[in-house]
Amino acid sequence: MARVQDQAPSATSAEEQWIKENLAEQEVRHEKIVDDMDAISDERDEWVDGFLERLQTRGFNYNCDSLQKIDKEELPKKPQRPFKVVF
Repeated sequence: MARVQDQAPSATSAEEQWIKENLAEQEVRHEKIVDDMDAISDERDEWVDGFLERLQTRGFNYNCDSLQKIDKEELPKKPQRPFKVVF
């Protein structure tokens, strides 16, 4: 039985060229995003620490204006790996 995904027409040379150019542009944009994310890694770590502290002291809204505090033991452990940019 023939499947639709197996019957795609082959790309023209113009389409192949467009794909290559588009991919190159995306890789450049991704590299810029990764560099920007690495540049703010210390600041991002402070944001995460502040967020976890607020969960323990103020809590979070779980129903209208009802707050639930999270014990330190229940918080997720921070991974030892660096943050990863995914697009």
